[in-house]
Amino acid sequence: MNKILLFSFLTTAAAFAQQPKFELADVHVSATVRSFFGHSNLAGVLSEGRYINRDATMLNLIAAAYGVAEDNIVGGPGWLTSDLFDVIAKVPEGTRPATANLMLRSLLAERFGLTVHQGTHPVPRYFLSVEKSGPKLESASGSETPVCLPKQQDAAEGLNHQRSIPAAFHLACRNITAADFVQYLHQFANGYLDHDVIDATNLEGAWNFDLVWTDSPALATKGSAGISIFDAVEKQLGLKLELKDIPMPSIVVDSVNRKPTANPTGVATGLAVAGAQFEVASIRPMNPHERPFLGLQYTGSQIRAGGTLRGLIAMTLQIRANVADDMIVGLPKSADEQWNIIAKLPSTGEGAAHMVNGRSQPPPMSTALEMFRTLLVDRFELKTHVENRETTVYAFTFARDKPKLTPADDSERSGCVLDPNAPKPFTNINVMIACKNTEISDLAQYLQQIATAYIDHPIVDATGLQGGWDFLVGWTTKPRLQSPAPDPNGPTGPIVAATDPNGISLFDAVERELGLRLVKQKRSIPVIVVDHVDEKPVE
Repeated sequence: MNKILLFSFLTTAAAFAQQPKFELADVHVSATVRSFFGHSNLAGVLSEGRYINRDATMLNLIAAAYGVAEDNIVGGPGWLTSDLFDVIAKVPEGTRPATANLMLRSLLAERFGLTVHQGTHPVPRYFLSVEKSGPKLESASGSETPVCLPKQQDAAEGLNHQRSIPAAFHLACRNITAADFVQYLHQFANGYLDHDVIDATNLEGAWNFDLVWTDSPALATKGSAGISIFDAVEKQLGLKLELKDIPMPSIVVDSVNRKPTANPTGVATGLAVAGAQFEVASIRPMNPHERPFLGLQYTGSQIRAGGTLRGLIAMTLQIRANVADDMIVGLPKSADEQWNIIAKLPSTGEGAAHMVNGRSQPPPMSTALEMFRTLLVDRFELKTHVENRETTVYAFTFARDKPKLTPADDSERSGCVLDPNAPKPFTNINVMIACKNTEISDLAQYLQQIATAYIDHPIVDATGLQGGWDFLVGWTTKPRLQSPAPDPNGPTGPIVAATDPNGISLFDAVERELGLRLVKQKRSIPVIVVDHVDEKPVE
């Protein structure tokens, strides 16, 4: 499964001059919030005479341009994995994907000043092997179509209502070889598996199995009810995922500019793509006698969403539910009514599914949210604007003279990940995150995503700290730290307390482990003001 490295670009300047180029190209910073629903990128698609690559990190763009896995790219600044870009370019009729990637290579050199060279470096890979007790797989008859597809989860079992994103993921695989499974595994569990997966099982034949795990952003809040992809693979399939380093040919980034050169006048308008819209959509009130579906889920050529109108508006604007009350103002009481939406993806153009590496892939989540936002505008006549208003926030400030943060090496990849194996500074910590080359403003966004039980207002950075930092921080989840309130409708009997006297709250952890404070205060920040929204959708 290792991709072939193409290093012919290193030969001569003359060869580079003959490299194909886009006729016109619009390059701009993406409007997508990276932390919302996770980051998805289709590696560039060709549609109606255009090459379109949305929500792409520089690492995504280099990988597509040179035909390598992202793990085979080393060096360069930390923002290669954080900043998101959109590339929309005009291509001649009949352009093939391989030629478009060569054009992208030229664009990166011209617009970002990218220079690279060949090297060999240890590269991390996840190896899938068989546990000592043997695999827990059912042999396939061979009559079914080989495929792994997400299976819809029950609302009570598979959804995190608070954040309106799937908390559990159910993958149903039929007639699948181990070699094909590692591809699906990396695709659907990319929140955990940030490196390619290699089949080391030596299993022959095809298999039927189901795999259920907790999405990585929800793992911290699910506590003992959650299960990571690593534990799920071991307990449910009798297999094992291990991270190992292997030396491989690599592309080394020598230099690259964070801001692309400006687009020529009129290019963005001339290459504008018609906004993505659903072919058809059904909006119905949620049945009060059924378990509610809250969140968003692809189901083949359809996409489903459910929740209050307030929650749906927040989701389409990429605002998390736990901070939506402060970030969206002016909604009527009717916005708390719940709705079910089932919509059909367009068959062509923006929003359509595309074939990527031989598999049909839905559009990036940001495109789906754009289509839902358009739907709310059309059917509920939603009208909004942005303005600064004073609202309640948590402000990052200093707890003492010096924060407990280590200045980062700018070449480190930026980001925070759940790290259950990191050393814990206190006992009974059940959430531990490791951050590399992370700015305080990025930490603020990450905590809004992962610590929803604690964070009920937006977080802003008031420290004035510049640059990226390395640090570890861990805390006890709120349900484990506090006693549950008695249920007046529940059975009589003693209430089992969940209080952990040795635990530590998120707020105490930030102060004691990072030397910072999260202080609740009033600040003027940009918010979404709703000017108009109908109580019922237009038929």
